[in-house]
Amino acid sequence: MHTMKTKIFLLSFVFGLISGKPVFAESSSEYAQMGMAAWSAFKCSALAEKSNNPQDQERLFKYGYAQGLKFIDAIRSEKVKREDLSTGVPMMMLLLLQGPTPDFMLGRVFEGALDSATNDVFKTGDQFNSDEMQEIIAKNKFWKQNCQLIGK
Repeated sequence: MHTMKTKIFLLSFVFGLISGKPVFAESSSEYAQMGMAAWSAFKCSALAEKSNNPQDQERLFKYGYAQGLKFIDAIRSEKVKREDLSTGVPMMMLLLLQGPTPDFMLGRVFEGALDSATNDVFKTGDQFNSDEMQEIIAKNKFWKQNCQLIGK
């Protein structure tokens, strides 16, 4: 049978869990990192698509979407400090966070990330690159930006 000390320990432990800080609560800087992760994942998703890499494209898009939703929720709930936003999230992403719903906002963010990631993939200087050259450039950028490590 349980001794009195065991019962007191268990009650104290349960009370501590109930009244303490939640284990999975994120800080302001962690929420800002989610914004950066969403932006980076969306950029890498675009590069993976252009690299003819559908598995990484889907994985990165889903990761960016999930991180983006958490980030937007944190902003709406005023859980992110202004200084964390200015130092941890790309300005372009912050400018695109407008719209009636989180999905709409993330669509705008994805479009901006796609443009940012592929601005030198389609064209080099004034010349349009061939499909083969676009794929090579996108693959090189994917590896240089360590996209294979994001969201794993």
